[in-house]
Amino acid sequence: MATKVSTVGDKTSGPTWWRYRYWLLFIVWFAYTIQYLDRVKTTTLIPLIMSSIGLSHADVGNGIFLMMIFYGPAQFVSGILCDKYGAKKVLIFSIIAWSILTAWMAFMNSATEWYIRSAIFGVCVGTEFVPSARLLARWFPPRQRAQAQSILSWAWIVTPAWAPLVATLLVALLGGWRPVFLVVALIGLIPFAMILWFVYDRPEQCKWVNKQELKESYEIELSTGFLTEDNIKYRKISDLKVKEAQVPFSKILHSPGFIPITIVDVASQMTLWGVLTWSATYLKEVFGFSLVAMGAWASVYFIGGALGAFGSSWISDTLLKTRRKPMIMLSFAGTIPFILILALVKPGISPYTLVLILAGAGFFANMSWGPFLSWPADVFSPEVYGKAMGFMQCFGYIGGAFAPLIMSRLIVSTQTGTSYVYACVDRKIELTQDRQIKLTHLVIKSPLRGGGKRGGQHVQMAAHQGTARSRGRHQANSKGCWGVQEYRQEVP
Repeated sequence: MATKVSTVGDKTSGPTWWRYRYWLLFIVWFAYTIQYLDRVKTTTLIPLIMSSIGLSHADVGNGIFLMMIFYGPAQFVSGILCDKYGAKKVLIFSIIAWSILTAWMAFMNSATEWYIRSAIFGVCVGTEFVPSARLLARWFPPRQRAQAQSILSWAWIVTPAWAPLVATLLVALLGGWRPVFLVVALIGLIPFAMILWFVYDRPEQCKWVNKQELKESYEIELSTGFLTEDNIKYRKISDLKVKEAQVPFSKILHSPGFIPITIVDVASQMTLWGVLTWSATYLKEVFGFSLVAMGAWASVYFIGGALGAFGSSWISDTLLKTRRKPMIMLSFAGTIPFILILALVKPGISPYTLVLILAGAGFFANMSWGPFLSWPADVFSPEVYGKAMGFMQCFGYIGGAFAPLIMSRLIVSTQTGTSYVYACVDRKIELTQDRQIKLTHLVIKSPLRGGGKRGGQHVQMAAHQGTARSRGRHQANSKGCWGVQEYRQEVP
């Protein structure tokens, strides 16, 4: 059945700076921000939750591990469902499930309930990201795609900057952590209504989208002859055309660069979740910050991250003409020194120095989001973005699940206080002369305060190397890449 919307009475046919896709971007960003609020406020309130129901550091790590170990496979499943049934339906389910599970948190009383809720949360709410990113991949042209994805990434970058402050203030206002979850669950009604009324899977389905915007959304398909002007004029793209644009997953999996870009996702998720889970608790227990001060200091990292994410994406889209690899490589190269310094910092450091370290680490660690989230749509097609990104996110979150789990095992309580054997699982990618990609994980351990071995820092390095050869250019087949005749296929 063809997708068709009448243009009779359409008053949006004239050129204008405004595009409906900007409104769509705001909606999916807002919806994902509200959903992400649950995870951020939960990790911020972990010290209160731990003391209230008797959770240990290991319990916290186990719960978050369970959430992400199920969250990963849910990403892949949701990606397949998005490609087959549409992203909007999957996104609505995600919002409903999120609201119910957030309200459940207010009634939790044991570690067992914490485990069960975390696992179910991972299965159900793992459906949130892929449909959001897939909508942007379909609606935005390549020259704006990374910037759009970077703004979506602000949901998990910027939210941790303000959510800790809001969460701690709500605790003070409501007299405890439990009412906070009920209030936030009710807020889920807002993005639910916005998605229901204003979100469309495809631009031609929306009567407020003019001809110019349609041509922009499908500019690659038009330039290669896969679609014609009549398709745009009559807002008619047959299901046969959509299916013709779909690339079999086996070809996606064996495409040069796909496994390396998946490794990039794994490394990014491990860094994000290691910091997101334990940064607030680390600042409170190591530096002795109050609950409000802890939230303020933790936000510095994420403010730097927002700037780094959008800046690198703008450069990738405009100055580099949609090349993604340079910004991803720069992200890795800049993250290493800042995370290593953050791992070794001790109480008594100058506040200005701490701000610089946190902001710098956040800036570089988040530069890769926009470029690598755009990559599957650039290389394959927006019509298979769901399954491609779902696969990447599946392994990304499985890898990310181990970051808080490992760090929780390296936190030791001593007579002088809590000691963080601060494990920074960092990522370093090197492009060798034969165009192989090498991944190295660095695990940095800081000594126990008052109980560390004499002689300074203990450093463990575990190198894991993988290779992925790449051809400089690759000829697209008739069914792949929406008819693109030739495209860059470098190791991202």
